[in-house]
Amino acid sequence: MPTEGHGRIVTVTKNVFFATTALVGVSFMAQAAAQIDEIVVTATKREQTLQEVPIAVSVVQEETVQDAQIVDALDLQSIVPALRVSQLERSTNTTFIIRGQGNGANNPGIEPSVAVYIDGVFRSRAGAALGDLVNLERVEVLRGPQSTLFGKNATSGVVSVVTKKPEYEWSGIAEFTYGNYDQKIAKGYITGPLNDIFAFSLSGSVNQRDGTFENRGAGGEFNDRDRWAIQGQLLAQPTDNLELRLIVDYDEIDEQCCGTDLVISGDASAAIAALGGLESTGDFDYDIATDFANENAVENFGASFQADWDINANTTLSSITAFRTYDDFINYEGDFTTLALLGDNVRGLEGETFTQELRLQGTTFSDRVNYLLGAFYYDEELDIADSRLYGSDARAYVDLAIDGPAALFDPSSTTLAGLEGALFGPSAVGNTFYQEGGGTSFNAEQSDTQFQLFTQVDFNITDKLVFTGGVAYFQADKEVEFLDITQTNPFSDLNLVEIGFNLNAQAAALGGADLTDAATLAALTEASTTRVSEALAAGGSIPVDGDGNPTADPDAIAGTIDAVTGLPTSNALLELFFEGLQPLGSLTPFPNSVEDGKTTDTDWPYTLRLAYDATDRTNVYVSYSRGFKASSWNLTPDTRPNARDFDLLRASGELASDNALGQPTIVNTAEALGLGSNQRFANPEITKTFEIGLKTQFQWGQLNLALFDQSVEDFQASIFQGTGFAVINAGEQSSQGIEFDTIIQPPMIPGLTFNISGLWIDAEYDEFVRAPVVRGGDRDLEDGVEDGFADISGQEVAGIAPFSGSFGFDYRRDFAMGEA
Repeated sequence: MPTEGHGRIVTVTKNVFFATTALVGVSFMAQAAAQIDEIVVTATKREQTLQEVPIAVSVVQEETVQDAQIVDALDLQSIVPALRVSQLERSTNTTFIIRGQGNGANNPGIEPSVAVYIDGVFRSRAGAALGDLVNLERVEVLRGPQSTLFGKNATSGVVSVVTKKPEYEWSGIAEFTYGNYDQKIAKGYITGPLNDIFAFSLSGSVNQRDGTFENRGAGGEFNDRDRWAIQGQLLAQPTDNLELRLIVDYDEIDEQCCGTDLVISGDASAAIAALGGLESTGDFDYDIATDFANENAVENFGASFQADWDINANTTLSSITAFRTYDDFINYEGDFTTLALLGDNVRGLEGETFTQELRLQGTTFSDRVNYLLGAFYYDEELDIADSRLYGSDARAYVDLAIDGPAALFDPSSTTLAGLEGALFGPSAVGNTFYQEGGGTSFNAEQSDTQFQLFTQVDFNITDKLVFTGGVAYFQADKEVEFLDITQTNPFSDLNLVEIGFNLNAQAAALGGADLTDAATLAALTEASTTRVSEALAAGGSIPVDGDGNPTADPDAIAGTIDAVTGLPTSNALLELFFEGLQPLGSLTPFPNSVEDGKTTDTDWPYTLRLAYDATDRTNVYVSYSRGFKASSWNLTPDTRPNARDFDLLRASGELASDNALGQPTIVNTAEALGLGSNQRFANPEITKTFEIGLKTQFQWGQLNLALFDQSVEDFQASIFQGTGFAVINAGEQSSQGIEFDTIIQPPMIPGLTFNISGLWIDAEYDEFVRAPVVRGGDRDLEDGVEDGFADISGQEVAGIAPFSGSFGFDYRRDFAMGEA
């Protein structure tokens, strides 16, 4: 997460591999793709060749993975331009993005828009799909909404990993790789028969590497690799028409990720240096400074059982039952310095998931109709333990940031010390605000169940023309509860509007109310607001006299009042809020008397498609599809009620209840300014895509082309605002683009194959009226109001490159002694 003076995160993982795979990886894929009519995919949940399936899908086969040194899912983006896999400040903060759209990762409640399936089993968290690719048959990347056939979170696409089945003949492979930074990768696979009915396979991998970021602090090297995985499979074919497959897997990740670099050196850097702290040297030289190591520990375990029964020659019944557990522990060094600004910055995530899928598929009416009927059930129990606490250097750093170098010589005379004394007496000075161990801790639980019925039918209108219609019914129910909330963060709970107003009122002789008399202070605030109510439409600042009345007499002006808030503009304390010095504000527990912590969503995603075989080698298609993803909850310390619920919660005494000061704090600065609303959850996300595609083979190559127009209504966004995350719906986001994959085998040079693929895309926010932005920045001030929100409708989506592509070639030639 960026902090003041640090700029953005820079993720460095496999830099050398990416540079080479982008060039070489696709070249080897070309060898397999040249025989494209032999590539079988299950993109529509039935076997079809890549050439005939009328959707945009990229296939990465086993040989490509081996030759191009594709180690894990992050590497896939180097040869699939439409796929982007971004990894930010920790291993599990990974987001899969297809065609410029995707979300998830940093907030455990925001589920991904790109679904990852491994052997037909949905992986609910990105961290559950980061292990090395072992025993691989192929990876299919399906682009565009896939909610009709895939049961969870497939509004932007699907990444489907398919491993090899056990074989009834003995075979095996062992592989060892050594690289720079003392990297050691070992993989092994063995398969064979147990008897005439049963066959088995066993595979495993170990991947270790030193860190690529040197550390001048005590935190050790960053961006290392330390992971291992094992998988066992048992295949049974008791009859000619029944196949049973059991898969059990386990993997661990225990790494220190991810290195960050200094982009801008600002005021924060000066304060860090004044306290003797170190930070990154910048210039992307892989030299950082932290006081402790990041912990990224992930454990995955799962078992799935698949049964495929050919009822007759035209009908198959399939069932996939799976149970998975996911444990994710993070202790993140989030201040990026050798100072102890943050102490604990810990999140533990434990999830248990059960899924059941049933499918009945077949053909009828003399093979003119292919049908698929199915049901999908998903049940996940999620437990979260979160703790964000201040470190031993936090108070000195904040004093220095507020008061400058003078704070180093006399900490008892700082702004914070003065507030402590005024509010709580002399004994509180130096012992109240930003104390080591202060902050926010909580536990949360989420129950997530989803049920889906789906069907898809292909009507062969003629031998060349096929109409496809598919529809699904979703019902998703979520229930969230925050438990064991501990808050010892009094400064973030102060209402600096009230306190600053009172100080200004005393200075301007506007009543001189007692600072500790809340009733008098409230009456003073109300009276001042009333006196200027008739002038609120004027905008800007309103001059007032010594009694707080608007005046145009220059000799009578005693101060100014903001026309929007009705409060004095010269509130120095209020600047502390705008500078981000009230992080981790009070956390209103829920469920409560107003919020039940429950959501129920239903929807009918669908697919309509027309495909035409223009020739034996060329087919074209046009499709329109709708995708659906259920509501997502904000499961971080930044979760806040909606503004419409403030009055009811305040009346019940439940709004931001914090007894750290010995009495409840009902309104903090953000709420007093009308900025405290931060949606508990984001509404469902709906994707609509129109696509035209062409797939053709010619004498010396092949070309696949797709043009698409895709929009997302109520895009679920988790936006970092400097000290916390806001969960909101971004009106509408859209993208238009062209994708292509081509293989060229020049007839004049036998054995030479070129592979070129690319994506041109234009992604923007069609409607995003109240987007959280940096307060006081140019974008914030465009509407003339400094409120931290802006209308960014029409703006490009950040981080989406207009063009991405890959190019490679492969040349093979027979020699007398073999092939090269």
